[in-house]
Amino acid sequence: MKNNQLFPFERNRYYAGKLLTSADFEAEQLYMNNKRRFLNRVLFGSGIVCGLNVVNLDDLSILVESGVAIDGAGREIVVESTVIKKISGMEGFDTLNGDAAGLYIRYREENIHDVYCGDIGTDGREYESNRIDEGYELYLKDEEKSFEKNSAFLLWETLMDNADYSVYISIPYTVPKGHMVKLAMTICKNSDTAKELSLHITLQMPAFTDAKGSHELRIDIDRLSLFKGQSEGREYWIFAEYSTAEETSILCRKEDICFQVGDYEIEPAKGLNMKLLLSEQQPYELAASEVGKVSLDTDMREELVEDVCIATLKLLRTDTSCLISGAAQQEARHYIVTPKKTDQRQLLMSYFMRDSRVEHQPVPFIQEMQTGTEPENVPMQMAGGRIEIPLDVRMKKGDVCLSDEIMHGLGKGNVYVEVGMEYLDDMPHGTNNRRNTIYGNPELFNIYDCMQVETAVRVLNDKGSFQVAAKLLGEQKSIVLQLNWVAVKFSPSKDSDEIQEGKNCSITPDMPTVHLNPKESFYFNISFQNLLPCRLSYELTEPCSGEISADGTYTAPAKEGVYEIYIYCTDMPKISTYAYAVVSKNKAEERQTI
Repeated sequence: MKNNQLFPFERNRYYAGKLLTSADFEAEQLYMNNKRRFLNRVLFGSGIVCGLNVVNLDDLSILVESGVAIDGAGREIVVESTVIKKISGMEGFDTLNGDAAGLYIRYREENIHDVYCGDIGTDGREYESNRIDEGYELYLKDEEKSFEKNSAFLLWETLMDNADYSVYISIPYTVPKGHMVKLAMTICKNSDTAKELSLHITLQMPAFTDAKGSHELRIDIDRLSLFKGQSEGREYWIFAEYSTAEETSILCRKEDICFQVGDYEIEPAKGLNMKLLLSEQQPYELAASEVGKVSLDTDMREELVEDVCIATLKLLRTDTSCLISGAAQQEARHYIVTPKKTDQRQLLMSYFMRDSRVEHQPVPFIQEMQTGTEPENVPMQMAGGRIEIPLDVRMKKGDVCLSDEIMHGLGKGNVYVEVGMEYLDDMPHGTNNRRNTIYGNPELFNIYDCMQVETAVRVLNDKGSFQVAAKLLGEQKSIVLQLNWVAVKFSPSKDSDEIQEGKNCSITPDMPTVHLNPKESFYFNISFQNLLPCRLSYELTEPCSGEISADGTYTAPAKEGVYEIYIYCTDMPKISTYAYAVVSKNKAEERQTI
């Protein structure tokens, strides 16, 4: 259904004395049908609502159970009873060439119940159809394996695209600070030739860290073999650090990318520079706002295929016949289980959380504390959030349950974490805020509705995360244990740079000197000696020597030369270092000279 068949919505207007013709009644039906189908399309999308299961009865026949589907135009397709079909008699069978065929269902209208109307029928016809039967038809076509990039809220970059393989990297355009984010790599096979792919990539991530706390992500894939049309995905979870920067980049120099297809090394066409936005919003809020920004034109273009695929038939070809060897449904079918926007939110949420039951809300901030009569400013980092731990319905007193591993967002090191029980206050209040948290024994407050549990926290210092264990001390009153957590981490005081100096503390760039093309970007990854990773500041020592962002991404100027970058600990300025960028139009010649 094209958009010009939907818009504008024109409703019939009635007035006294209006002469009604068949065109008026057709306009009435068209308005109601188009409005309903428009809502089906934008709210639910296309797919199977229920039923339509496919079973191969024998080598030549299939059975399709009753069910309902909505096609890409928003039209309802109803199969009212089970139907049996021979594939040799179905449309499209004679054109099949491959070993797999898609079984599709499409909407079909048919004029039925002819009635006599004399000479007043359309174009003088004596008989006209009195009804329109809204039915369906099944057909076959060769299975088409294609990889589609959803770009409404994801940033896609192509690392390699040739006759044999295509390699893509994707990440959301906007990511929430203080949360895990999924960086996805998708590899697609384009040719029939049996060639293996190996790749080695080092990504620089100024505002992100991997599981080891490094700002570099190493991706290694060895001897991957795929069939034509097959695609394989890899997921890499990185942590978006909480910083004051509003935008950042994920970088990769051309020389840090290595592809090998078969026995030949493929030189990448260019490096990588993915520019992202950093948001203070929580993942669900961010997902809702990003999906809601998609325009109607973009939303309506998403459903390009009107017909619905209900199964993939595996075929066995001989010299004289074509037989069915099996019917696969899981990969071919899309079920409509929630409104369309919810599906898109869930897709985006999968890039932010491994487990959606954990509502991770770290909000680091700096707070001043005063002790004694002599005020002393002691920076303190704090974070907090909520945890939901599913409970087994068969739990008994004394059983222990564990939460997933939770990133607190305060970095590596010793962090104090306190966990409290959340409950709803049932006493009347003038406000809607009924949530409360009890740290300790709730019976001391005469509250007996909460589950009696004993909690313990294990802090994983080297990973910047923690895990909660809860032991049931009484009756199980819920299937979900709701907890609130608070994490605190103390940083060195203002004059701690003198203390750190005595420990031989220092910082050094992993690559003190880097060779860049004009306008090329690079992130200086810093190693810390005898001190925990801390916030860094970056400055250029001379004017017109390029640009340096708050997250440490340096962009070379157009003019060739050697430029100096000053890097120091924000809270301990005496701990500092220098890095140098050699900018020339030909980096390979520069390396040979050096």
